This record gives sequence, structure tokens and C-alpha cells, in this order.
Amino acid sequence: MRKLLTIILLAICAISANAQKGLEVSRLFEGEGKWKLKFTAAHITGRPLKPYNLTLFRSITTGDSRLYDEIEQAVNKDAQKTIDKECGHIDGRLYYGFFIFEPRDNKYRYLFYRNSSLRSNEPNEVTVVYMEGYATLEELKKTFR
Repeated sequence: MRKLLTIILLAICAISANAQKGLEVSRLFEGEGKWKLKFTAAHITGRPLKPYNLTLFRSITTGDSRLYDEIEQAVNKDAQKTIDKECGHIDGRLYYGFFIFEPRDNKYRYLFYRNSSLRSNEPNEVTVVYMEGYATLEELKKTFR
């Protein structure tokens, strides 16, 4: 029974890791090298996401300003692969971005980025969120108002 449970958990991890495959930000979510222990992270799948029509929700937030430029560069590279996007800039830096990628396996894929450190009245942090599922853009907008 333990072997079966281990195999199932490994399969779930492999599927989740594959979700952002091909995106520069995937290394952030996987905690690669220097990224480890520098983020507050969330990884949600399954039942909690059903009401939102999503199958995967991953987020990272960091207040380590030494990482901001590298995170922004990764997001900007992924922005070149989008089918649609909405962005805002402050002093030439990406302040926020909402990116829509080509669906994969009949699931929509979204990436959200926000660099709150660019405004003095907001927290000094950067947040990146990856969402995947059957929710349309209109549904997500209603959910996250």
C-alpha cells in the first residue's frame, strides 16, 4: 500500500511540475537552487479549486529585493509566448502583468505578476501566480475582483 501511495504522490508531483513546462518562471515554482527558502509559496490542486474551475494554482511571493530583477526577466521572457496580455509599467519596470498562454490539454493557462515594491505605499514584495484550468478569463475576473 505504501508503494502505491508513493507512486501516486510522485505522479502528482510530475504532473504539477509539467504544468508550467516551457515557461521561464517554472524554475521559481520548483525552488531551483538559489530560489529555495526565499519565497512564501502556495501549491494547490484538487478539490479546493473546483469552485473556481481551476485545476492548479501556484504562487510565490518574495521580499528579497536581490531577486526582483531576475524574476522580472523570467516573466518578460514568458510574456513573449502569450496569446494575450495586459501590463502596467512604472519607470520602465514591469509593475503588473496578466498573461494568457495557449491552452494545453484543453486547459487555459494564466500567469499573473506584480511588483509592489515599485510603489512606496505598497509592500516591498514581488508576487508571481500561475493558474491552470477550465476557467475563462471572464470567470477569473469575477472571482478575483
